[in-house]
This record gives sequence, structure tokens and C-alpha cells, in this order.
Amino acid sequence: MKMIKKIMLCVGIVICFITLQVQMIVAETTTSKDSLLDKIKERGELVVGTSPDYAPMEFIDSSKSGQAQYVGSDIELAKYIADKLGVSLKISASSFDAVLANLSTGQIDLAITGLSYTPARAKTMEMSIGYNLEGEESLQGILIRKEDNQRFTSLKDFQSNTTIAVQSGSLQEAYVQDQTPKAKLQSVSSLSDAVELLKNGSVDAVAVSYPTGEEYAKSNKELQISQDLMFENSLDYAGNRVGAPLGETELIEEVNNIIEEVNEKGLYAKWINDAKKISDQMFEINATSFLGICIQLIQNCWPQFLQGLLITLGLAFVTVLFGTLLGGGLALIKLSNHKVIQTICNIYIELVRGTPLLLQLWLFVAIFSALTDGKMPMIASVIIALIINSSAYVSEIIRGGILSVDKGQWEAAKSLGMSNHNMMLKIIFPQAIKNILPSLGNEFVMMVKETSLASTFYVGELMSVNNVLKATTYRAIEPLVIVGFIYFVVTYSLSKLIKYMERRMSVSD
Repeated sequence: MKMIKKIMLCVGIVICFITLQVQMIVAETTTSKDSLLDKIKERGELVVGTSPDYAPMEFIDSSKSGQAQYVGSDIELAKYIADKLGVSLKISASSFDAVLANLSTGQIDLAITGLSYTPARAKTMEMSIGYNLEGEESLQGILIRKEDNQRFTSLKDFQSNTTIAVQSGSLQEAYVQDQTPKAKLQSVSSLSDAVELLKNGSVDAVAVSYPTGEEYAKSNKELQISQDLMFENSLDYAGNRVGAPLGETELIEEVNNIIEEVNEKGLYAKWINDAKKISDQMFEINATSFLGICIQLIQNCWPQFLQGLLITLGLAFVTVLFGTLLGGGLALIKLSNHKVIQTICNIYIELVRGTPLLLQLWLFVAIFSALTDGKMPMIASVIIALIINSSAYVSEIIRGGILSVDKGQWEAAKSLGMSNHNMMLKIIFPQAIKNILPSLGNEFVMMVKETSLASTFYVGELMSVNNVLKATTYRAIEPLVIVGFIYFVVTYSLSKLIKYMERRMSVSD
């Protein structure tokens, strides 16, 4: 009884604290007259969001760690802007869609991730003037299979019976809609996925920047990009843009002044050439066969795969450990006679089990970023979301294990005059553990796989490694196969371990 009251008191305090923090945030956003530019200079830090899966503009150098691992021409632009503002730079890495969402919710100050101008996008954010306007880097074209080089000789050949894949929200999407209007448009989340669709014949072409298309053609001999299949540059969509939160005109004007200086000095062309050299030196692949490429990737990148595996296992272990502790408390509360507390726990469990894990990750990352003014590390928010998700499932596992103990054991303990605490600790729990452990093992196996969703926020686990290698090697399927094999080996080994534990515990039956 006393323990349950203490738990209720703690929950009430946490709810009150969160409510007060949310009210304070709302009050600050409605009453504060300082512009975002003033706030950036006051805190001395510029937070830039980027999706590091688009070499040579933004990608990850796996030989480095921390903020130094983010490299590319857009990263150099971000550094230049921060230097001109007289503040330090913090890169916030996430998927392309997450960057745009984080900008609208105020989790980042600027979005520098190969953004293109579209009228619809301009209504949701402030957009800078264009950069990356001249030279080969500004050209946009179409990547096709070599076997189709006679089929497609100009943009006019893309009719209603053809499909062009393009990264959703990219500059190339606007060009496809304007200059090949009859072709079917296939939007995908990442360029590497679009290229893989082209290689397996699911689409007829991929719209891409010319330099990036050359790199993909160089790494995939069955592909080519031709000067005859180039889009006509439009002044409306020319170049890339920097995005700022809607209404922050003072900040975007300052950014425009800096970009004008970058354009005048021709700095971006130098940055992108330097980034190409880094990308080419990172993972040079000489093999031609599928197996040979996989072997060479493992030889060159085994430290990255190992680090991703350790982070994956660490996330799963911490999640299940603390999820078990929290789930155990929830299970005991559900077994109590307090209807109000039971109802609260039931709502909590059903909400968590009734919503997708990816949605919960997004929600908790946004909430904790708002509560801490963006100071909480992304991986901490991800871990908390995973723990909360796991606790809902573990609570039902533990509750079922406790209820599986024969009622005679409960009655015998009561007849001996044992307290509820001693009865649970000395009689019920030891017997329930035998039923609980196999299910907890299965939960650990499930969590190893579910941590892959954390790759949306680039926390370093296996799927993040896969995304990094896809961007830097210009190959989609080979890194995916290697990562999938690692997942299989780990989960298969864990499943065998769980079965061994089951056999050991069944000896006493």
C-alpha cells in the first residue's frame, strides 16, 4: 500500500513538472520578442540540421567521431555561416524528412541539406537565395541503364509509359514535374533507394545531380548518365537553399548576405571538390562481383560494422533492463486493488502498444528537445522512447508470469502468515521467473531489431552504418545484405541461447 502511494506521488510530481515546463515553453514562445538570430548569438551556438546521406554535399566520415564526422560541401557552408555569425556550430543529423520537421518545430536553427526551392516549401519556411549555382555541380540530369541508351536519347522520350524515380522534396523532383510532365513520378525517401529501383528494373530512370550521377555510374557499370539527358536550369529552382523557421526574416537576411559572399568568392565549388576527394578516398571498391564487393566492404569497413553492432546491442540491453524495471512496477500496480491506478496503467500500456514505435521515437525526441531547449542528446531521447515502449510489453509479460503461479502457492503463503512483500519476494517471484525469462529473452531479440528504427536519427547503430555506407560507396544492396546478415547472426544466436535457458529451467519440472 505504502509503495503504491509513493509510486502515485512520484507519477503525479512528474506529470506536474512536465505540465509546468510545457507552460513555460508556450509562455516563452508567445511573449519573447527576441528574434532567432539574437537567441543564436546569445547562446553562442548555431544548430544546423542535415541528412548525411548525400555525398559529396553531406555525409559521414566513419574514421572520425563526434561533430568532426560530418563532412561535405554543405557542412563547410554551415561552418562558414557559423564563423561569420561568431558562434560555434552544432550539426544535428537525421533523415531528410526529420530535418524539415525539426525546422518547423524549432529543434534546429537552419536546415542545410541540399534543399531546393518549391512554392509549397516556401510557404512553410524561410528560404535563402541559391548557392551551388555554377559549374558541373549545378547541372541536373537523368541516370538510366546502359541497355536503354537508344531508348532514351532526349527528355522527350520520357512519356506516360515511363517512370522516373526521384528523392522526395528534392530539386530534381521539381525539374521532373516541369520538364518531363508526361512521365510517371516515383518519389522515394533516399537517392540510393531510387538507384536500386533503377538497377532492378522497377523504374526507368532516376533524376539526379550530374556529379552524383557520375559517381553512381562509376560504381555501377550497368548505369550511365548522358549529356543528352540534362534538365534545362530554371532560375526559379536554380541552386540549393538554406531553410530557416517561418517568420525568421532577420536570420535569413543575414544568411543571404553570407551566401552572396560565398557565391562571389566561388567557395562552394572548392568545398564540393574537396568533399569529392574525401568521399573517393574513404571506400575505394575494386571488386566487380556481388560477393567480391561484400567481402571488400567487410574488409574495409569492419570497424564501422563492429561499432554499429555494439551500439545496437547496447541500446537493446539498456532498453530491456530498464524496461523490465519499469514494466515490473506497472505489473504490480495492475495486480493491485486500486481501480484508479489500474485504469491509469491500462491507458498507458494501451497507448504505447497501440501506436507505432517510430511515432513514439519522433514524439519523445520532439518533447525532450523542447523541454531542454535542444540540449538533450538525441540518443538519450531515443533510449527513453525505447524504454517506455518496452516497458508496456514487459509489464504484461511479468503480470502473466505472476498470474501463472498456482493459486495454492498464494494460499499457502498466506496461511503461514507471510506479508505480501515476503510472499512476492520469496514464493511467487522465484516461481514466476521461470515463465518470465524466455519471454524477456524474446523481447531482447525483438528490441535488437527494433533499434533499426533509431537510424532515423543517426545514433550510430547498424542501420545508421548502412545508410552511411550507401551514401559514400554509391551502392545500396551490398551494405544492406551485410547488415542483414549481422542481424540474423545475432538474433539466431540469442534465440538459441533462450532455448538453452528454457531446457535448463525445465529440468526441475
